[in-house]
Amino acid sequence: MNDYEFLLKSDIPDCSKACLRCDVTCPINDCRQWIDYEEDLNCTAIAVKKNGSMSLREVADRMHVSFVRIKQIEDKTLIKIKKRLAKRFSFRGEELREFLLTAFGAYSGKSSTKGHDRDASKDDQKQE
Repeated sequence: MNDYEFLLKSDIPDCSKACLRCDVTCPINDCRQWIDYEEDLNCTAIAVKKNGSMSLREVADRMHVSFVRIKQIEDKTLIKIKKRLAKRFSFRGEELREFLLTAFGAYSGKSSTKGHDRDASKDDQKQE
């Protein structure tokens, strides 16, 4: 058995667990989780569970693209998330920024003067 027995108890896909048990790289290269990175047994699920949070450079190495390209993808993804949150919760400008900082554990340093507006929008969603 390999050094990653803790992964067998995690919520990774069964195919990833099979690769771990046999200590072989994933042979199914058309799988959505497959990456060309043998150190992580060619599996993104294993890579994430084994390494935890990774830097953009670590992701770039695994994906065989440049750090700049990973940064571009991250930026585009964050813009999409912000737009969807703004639309879904009717946030604007500073209110959305404050929500995101709070949601991800960061402190904005400013007190919310419109917190009651957020609560009202949540109540509206529940009624729908």
